[in-house]
Amino acid sequence: MDPDGKRQVRLTTSAAHDDLAAWSPDSKRIAFASDRSGQLEIWVMSRDGGDQHQITHDSARDYGPTWSPGGRQIAFRSDRDGNSEIYAMNSDGSNERRLTFSNASDNTPKWGPDGRILFVTNRDVGSKSSLWVMNADGTDQHRLTPSTFFWNESRPAWAPDGHRVIFQADRDGPVGNTELYSMAMDGTDLRRLTTYPGKDDWPTWSPDATQIAFARGPSPYANEIYEMKADGSDTHEVTLPKLAGLNFGAIPSPPRAGRSFRLIYDISEVSGADRVSPTVACSARLGAAAFREHTRTFDDYSGRASCGWLIPKTAKGKRLTVKIAVTGPIGTISRRFTALVR
Repeated sequence: MDPDGKRQVRLTTSAAHDDLAAWSPDSKRIAFASDRSGQLEIWVMSRDGGDQHQITHDSARDYGPTWSPGGRQIAFRSDRDGNSEIYAMNSDGSNERRLTFSNASDNTPKWGPDGRILFVTNRDVGSKSSLWVMNADGTDQHRLTPSTFFWNESRPAWAPDGHRVIFQADRDGPVGNTELYSMAMDGTDLRRLTTYPGKDDWPTWSPDATQIAFARGPSPYANEIYEMKADGSDTHEVTLPKLAGLNFGAIPSPPRAGRSFRLIYDISEVSGADRVSPTVACSARLGAAAFREHTRTFDDYSGRASCGWLIPKTAKGKRLTVKIAVTGPIGTISRRFTALVR
């Protein structure tokens, strides 16, 4: 999609799981992980989704691709040696080589503009994860974040000039909350960028280093794409959430002649963190004639859409058919009710 969320184009159409896409430096190719051949492997395609082909072939899982600065190599995570390690290969899949040799879990490689590779590991920190860095050939592996940091660090992304890294950590409450931080590549100048009490995840820099795109939502499986300035200011949603219907009801049911009748529809957003203000539309027929509502409301706090009608005394025995529709940023959900007026 465009950076403003417009012109969203689907690139893969496989029934399998396609994930963790990464642009090549020249923006002409995309590497990604897919299990369409039975196991997660590294695939590459053109930027328009064409020429999709598999470049790793192993019985273990290969995923998390990242391109070298010149686009000639791809590093990735693999479980082929019994635990998670970092490997590299040529961008056509040839010359595979293992870069890390640890009993710990080494994962999430990110090739940087200076040729080094950031990665995440739990070596030396038990159940926690920390950020490490190494040369492209696997030498000089060392921890990037200070040993005084004792929280889970993950999802690293290099700034385009190679001077800073942005990452996710769970150092601040509430429990289970993850925020985004940036830090100089020497481990100094730690800055907290987000303050959302949910999941901020998967950060990536804009090419000019002025913006950061990331995922935000109540859980890792119900998020949307957000954007902010590099200092954490001006956060706004780029992709827009879908709506889901919760409770639906008619009061009273069945409707009664000479009394008010109300249709309610409670909705929620299935993803993202920002509330939208949807529009509500209602229609009704009393017998064969159209019947106009006298109230139509939406409560932003509770997410309740409501329409009301005043049923005339002469409507007894007639069939009332009503519909309520709630339209959000990317679609409409609706419910219908019908009953004889008593």
